[in-house]
Amino acid sequence: MGACAEHPRTPFVASPMTAPSPRHSQPLMPVGPWLLVVGMHRSGTSAITGALGELGFGVPVPQDRFDASDDNPDHWESRALGLHDDRLLQHLGGTWDGPPAPGPDGEAGPDLDDPDLGDPAEAALTAFPHAGPVAWKDPRVCLLLPYWLAHLPQPVAAIFVWRAPLSVARSLQIRDGIGLADGVALWERYNLAGLAGLAGVDTFVLRYESIVEDPLRALSPVADWLGSLPQFAAQAPQWDLSSAAASISPQLYRQHAPGDDEPLRDEHRRLLAHLEAIEGPHRPFTGAPPGAESPWTTALLDDRRRANELRDALAAHVAAAEALAVETAAERQALELELKTARLAFEGTRTELANMYELYERMKGSTSWKVTRPLRQAAALKDRKGTAPAD
Repeated sequence: MGACAEHPRTPFVASPMTAPSPRHSQPLMPVGPWLLVVGMHRSGTSAITGALGELGFGVPVPQDRFDASDDNPDHWESRALGLHDDRLLQHLGGTWDGPPAPGPDGEAGPDLDDPDLGDPAEAALTAFPHAGPVAWKDPRVCLLLPYWLAHLPQPVAAIFVWRAPLSVARSLQIRDGIGLADGVALWERYNLAGLAGLAGVDTFVLRYESIVEDPLRALSPVADWLGSLPQFAAQAPQWDLSSAAASISPQLYRQHAPGDDEPLRDEHRRLLAHLEAIEGPHRPFTGAPPGAESPWTTALLDDRRRANELRDALAAHVAAAEALAVETAAERQALELELKTARLAFEGTRTELANMYELYERMKGSTSWKVTRPLRQAAALKDRKGTAPAD
């Protein structure tokens, strides 16, 4: 697909729409120190976070983590923080698989410091109730880094994990039914947003494939680098690198892409080469994205977001119609019951009247009725004439 004239290329920047007002600091936010595991979905962020937990970092408590799935025994992902991120993306008009477009430089956007969106400190305390260094992953953070960097206690460090685009796309296709082209577009949007958002943050860039191929060799320099950061230096002597490396399973190396790169555009290949070039430690990170997002990706994700909106609107209409059908059925059932009750009452009254008439007819044919007829006639005559006035 060629470039689309209606989607001009604009520089990709971290959107100011995600940054909160500085006056709204959150004193209840866990102090940490915080280590963010940043990366696209299906890029190995779960494996890295699990390894960091084995190394000695705090991870979300079990009761707060998302349930395991067939393809991932543990996501190591906080339910409370994940739902908070979903609300933020929805407020911006997107979802994880139909992300909001990045805002142009200098353009103000929706205020994410809205109390109705919930307190991020509350969600963080649910995930990390215990003191000490914590490792937090949520792929959606790629799209929301300015927001979180403004809320989390400083200093914050990050591990940025990336994976080959077609491997990510094939994994998304198998897990979520997302087409290969859309998967590559999501890969580009997430990675560009992550690189832009981490500017100025101490960051170690790590390739997923290197972790699975040789976990100990890949994790050793990461642990050394983390131990060199002042906020983690005190805990570094207690870290268990062997357990961390042993937690990485070779079976994680699946859905790797063959040699073809048909869905990739020049912008994708430049981004891929850039990620390969910046692997390793950065204090601070200055590896700005190499150019603009491809018009191909912008067009695909705009269409995907609109399709998601139509799908959600249709689902809402279907739900409303189903609710109306249930309500109408209940009203019909109540009317049918009321009608049945009225019919029973009518039948009872008619039976009672018939019985009374039959009794009356029998009484008229009786001997006593005939004998007392003169008395009844005299009483009726007296009633017609009225009672004589008193003297």
